[in-house]
Amino acid sequence: MEARWKAVASALLTLLLATALLTASPRTYAGTPEGISFLLANQAADGGFREPGRGESGQDATTAWCVMALAAAGRDPMEVRKNGRSPLDFLATQSGNWRSVTDYERTLLAVSAAGGDPRSFGGVDLLERVRHFEGAGGNIGDAVNSNAFGMLAYKAAGAVIPAGAVQWHRGAQNPDGGWGNSKGSASNPDMTAASVMALRAAGVDAGDPAIASALSYLHSIQNPDGGFSFQPGASDTAATSWCVQAIIAAGQDPGGGEWSRGGNTPLSFVRSMQAADGRFAWMQGREMNPVWTTSYAVCALAGKPFPVISPQRPSPPADGGKEDTGGAGGGQKETGEKNGEAAKEENDRGQEDGPAAGEAVQEGEAEREEAARALGEAESLEEKGEAYAVEAEGGGGGGMVAALLIAAAAVVILLPFSWWLYRRLRSRVEKAA
Repeated sequence: MEARWKAVASALLTLLLATALLTASPRTYAGTPEGISFLLANQAADGGFREPGRGESGQDATTAWCVMALAAAGRDPMEVRKNGRSPLDFLATQSGNWRSVTDYERTLLAVSAAGGDPRSFGGVDLLERVRHFEGAGGNIGDAVNSNAFGMLAYKAAGAVIPAGAVQWHRGAQNPDGGWGNSKGSASNPDMTAASVMALRAAGVDAGDPAIASALSYLHSIQNPDGGFSFQPGASDTAATSWCVQAIIAAGQDPGGGEWSRGGNTPLSFVRSMQAADGRFAWMQGREMNPVWTTSYAVCALAGKPFPVISPQRPSPPADGGKEDTGGAGGGQKETGEKNGEAAKEENDRGQEDGPAAGEAVQEGEAEREEAARALGEAESLEEKGEAYAVEAEGGGGGGMVAALLIAAAAVVILLPFSWWLYRRLRSRVEKAA
């Protein structure tokens, strides 16, 4: 009898310990809510968002992308306040910094996502400013990113997308199915993803040859870990997040078998890059602009391609001003950003606005400058200098403490039940003996 109840006790103890260990096991990702919590932890006193270690003031482009992430996750950006100031309050003070077409496009996308009026924001008609860069053929700026963003901005504002913009974009597609930063430049996943979202926003059918060829190109460059890389080598979160959004915009599942590489998908890769504090690393073991990168990942995990359009956005007024040259129609939801600017002064500065803004390489000034030109960021290297590469601060410690607390709670909850069960079983064993 003694041996039998010892066996029962041993089984119960094993069950208790296994349950506690399973409860305490670290997750590969925390999820969208934790990503939002990380963003909120980096809201500045002026209402904007800033990268850790970059001072206490909000940053224009970073704030715009965070606004879109908040909206994608179902948070009202107007209600996210520090000292009574929202991210939109901060952005409204930045109009003096807007010079390029992508500055206006990015801001318009953020304002629309938050439910604001892009025709009157910060004393600027953002839609009219974007139209100012429209070429004779309807293309918006002279670069792939500016034209893609333009289509997305028009969609977000409820304006008619010029047919010429769609035609120009089709003509910029490379034979391999992808798009580069400019016509004729080598294809990359970021610009290809932005282009897919832009064409879908313009009403191009998901089965259109341009979309099919783009998806084929993305398949051809997908890495074994399921992700995508802007630069040759390891997958990065920014490029993969954009591809997740493009795949969704095209009506496919970025977590499904069609996009699986040995069980790894673009969606699982993004999730795997999340740290215990909610931030997303740019690459495995490498941090770069964690707030910016996290905003991209949140949009991807929320399943929201660009443009993110607030359901609370008031209906736009009758479209006035310059008339669009033919309609390409409405479409879906998407966006992109990467500069190769129509505004020549932006090209001269070598500052481009782009999805991989957080993707400047961390090693070497020359490498960083080249990445900034290719990937771009509104507040580029001349503003940020060496601080452009931000190393991760800590991370993981809080997650370990949380795991231990969860395990302790599991033990406290299960112990009384285990003791009751043990006594009941022992009583039965003794009676049977």
